[in-house]
Amino acid sequence: MATIATRELLSRLESLYPSADGSWAMVAAIAFSASNAPEAVPEVYKFVAQNLKTDEEQMALARKLRDGLFKSGMICGFPKAINALAQLHTVVPERFRDAEPLREITTTTSDINKRGQDYFNQTYGETASTVQPFLKEINPDLEFFSTTFAYGWTYGFFKVTSPAETSFSMVAALIANDTPRQVDWHLRGAMRNGASLEEIKAVRQIAIEVSRASGVQWKNEIPDI
Repeated sequence: MATIATRELLSRLESLYPSADGSWAMVAAIAFSASNAPEAVPEVYKFVAQNLKTDEEQMALARKLRDGLFKSGMICGFPKAINALAQLHTVVPERFRDAEPLREITTTTSDINKRGQDYFNQTYGETASTVQPFLKEINPDLEFFSTTFAYGWTYGFFKVTSPAETSFSMVAALIANDTPRQVDWHLRGAMRNGASLEEIKAVRQIAIEVSRASGVQWKNEIPDI
């Protein structure tokens, strides 16, 4: 299915995004991964990498795709993220790979929880006071895990992907997963995390077009913003 990611499709996706910061490529890679088309991810990398001139730019691209795919695993499942990262690994030159974790592995659980609570509050805004109790009501372990290890450890690391790009990673995976309630949450969350309306609409459209090209069929209407 690697032929899904044709140059024509990738050029179209790139044209949808209003800036040249590489976010569109991360969104496309995540949408391919969440749509269970991991073999298309290397094509996204190669399409962008061929026009980069410095090692710094190449490393930034490789890290952005890796971090975005890692974050998306919380949404679409780590088996899909692993498959996509494994495919990406085959085309990233060794000098642009990381040998050690980028996240600080000695941070205490309480500090991770605080960071997660801060990002959760920022993402959900005024709705945090209803969403978080809802998660705790349906399963207290889920709420603790979500705040601490999803929002704190996984999402709350911004040295590679920004708060807005982290929201984009969620939106891309959620659209491919056909989960409209959460799509709505995180389209709005992206705006709270600093994305423009134009960027959010582009991310939504990129995720839809990649998912459709990968064979996703939706049972539900995809929320808009």
